[in-house]
Amino acid sequence: MLSLSDVILLVKKILIGIIVAVIPFLIILGGLWITQRVLGSGEVQTQITTKPVKP
Repeated sequence: MLSLSDVILLVKKILIGIIVAVIPFLIILGGLWITQRVLGSGEVQTQITTKPVKP
C-alpha cells in the first residue's frame, strides 16, 4: 500500500512531466504566431472582381 507521501510524490512527478512536455509546444506555437505577425500584413485584403455586362 502506498503511503500519503508516496502518492504526493507521484502526483508531483506527473505534474512536472506534463509541464515539461507542454513547454516546448508553447515555445513553438509562440514562435510561429510571432513569425506570422511579423511577416504577414496583419490585414486580409479581398479582391472584388466584376464581370462585364453584355449589351
